[in-house]
Amino acid sequence: MMLRTTVFLIIFGLSLTYCRGAYKDVLWLVDASSSVSADDHALTMGFIYNVTSYLTIGDNDIRMGVVKFDDEANALFELDDNNNKASLLSAINSISYTQSTVSSRKTMDALTYTRTLYLSIKGGRSDAGKVVIVIESGPSTNTPLTITKANDLRTSYGAEVFAIGIGSDLSKTNDELQGIANDPDSYYVEYIGGFINLCGIVPSILPKIDNETTATMLDGCDEWVEPTTAEITSTERMTEATISQTNEGLDIGAVVGILLSCLLILAILACVLYLLYKRKRRKDKKGPDKSEDDIVKAVNEYNDTSLGEKRHMYKRDTSSINITPTKTMSEKDTMFTVYENLGERSVTSSIIDVKIPI
Repeated sequence: MMLRTTVFLIIFGLSLTYCRGAYKDVLWLVDASSSVSADDHALTMGFIYNVTSYLTIGDNDIRMGVVKFDDEANALFELDDNNNKASLLSAINSISYTQSTVSSRKTMDALTYTRTLYLSIKGGRSDAGKVVIVIESGPSTNTPLTITKANDLRTSYGAEVFAIGIGSDLSKTNDELQGIANDPDSYYVEYIGGFINLCGIVPSILPKIDNETTATMLDGCDEWVEPTTAEITSTERMTEATISQTNEGLDIGAVVGILLSCLLILAILACVLYLLYKRKRRKDKKGPDKSEDDIVKAVNEYNDTSLGEKRHMYKRDTSSINITPTKTMSEKDTMFTVYENLGERSVTSSIIDVKIPI
């Protein structure tokens, strides 16, 4: 009789062990930066709600907590705040949206904060499996440190860390997503084009939390189908980089060329203005050229001189002629006498050769 009772209890205990849900502490780390809209928030909470609705929640099953992060991390509720499914679903449904004012994502701080939530005073159970699911819509402010913190969780708690990337700022092969997630990436990394596609990956993520639980595609969900694009080869990447650098060099060369052209034009204008200025200064300093007028005047005065009763000498005074000749026609004075037979009168005159400017 005693033997039968013992066997029954063993079988009953094993039945309870294998019939109950997974025994895990599950934490969701949710991107709450300024890039996440109210609609994105609603879709995220709906995704977590749908996943939770399939799981067995309780002190001897799954406990769950939710952390939001932007430039800091905060727990929306901790692991021991809700010990049954109804309470947990209500708590998820009650998470309100607050628009963040910062665009930075300190994912590394959220991963560090996770260690605090795994403490027993926060509901962490030392004998429970640890699961962390990170939802990002863009890279963190420090990718190497983020990866280091994820590695710390794997080393300290043996945690399974999943990464869900959303949007054009990320990709399935993003270094940060692959660094956050456990290996292999094909199992632990999920990538979708938008928050609207979160509902469609419920059947994919659910059995990874509890391998005895499955779900089919929910009605109304947009299933994410990743676009098939040809992989860019390393040669093509180098070509694109070379073209980009060449274009950048051309742009810089064009700017330098324009600046040099402008400087050359300014230099030419300055030279022209300087030459005009110098020419005007020389003209003002030299003054009008009156040398020819003075010579004509001297000749006219000589011709108009009245004739006396006797011969007389007439010599033209040239001291008032103020000229600076540029070419000398004759360096000596020539004296000549003009005799005019005017009866008993005659005139003897003397003229000084002058230097005539050319």
